[in-house]
Amino acid sequence: MTRIYLIEDNPLIATTLSDGLQEFADCDVIGTASTSGGAIDWLKKNPQEWDAAVIDIFLAEGNGLTVAQYLQEHKSPTQRTVVLMNHATSEVREGALSAGVDAVFDKSLELEAFYDFCKKLNISPRR
Repeated sequence: MTRIYLIEDNPLIATTLSDGLQEFADCDVIGTASTSGGAIDWLKKNPQEWDAAVIDIFLAEGNGLTVAQYLQEHKSPTQRTVVLMNHATSEVREGALSAGVDAVFDKSLELEAFYDFCKKLNISPRR
């Protein structure tokens, strides 16, 4: 089962995504953070404990791109980073992709595609 670390500042959305990832993508959310600082602290302490990080760009404190940029330099080649946000404009998508994320999805329009992407992570070979 793919281990997801979720960076999302809205508790209701975090719970909904956790449930959806388990039900529709057979993934296990192993931890959450609501700030970029909290996410980076956890990722530093748990470098091999996750398979994919799902990042919201707009957080209660900090910015998800900061987390994506940190991971670009500190994740293993088998770990994936995904941005899941509202209003994923082409400019924001380009910024996220240039920060090294593997995929960008809009929460309101592409949730099914997001779950499909995560489901395929279970098939991919690991370490």
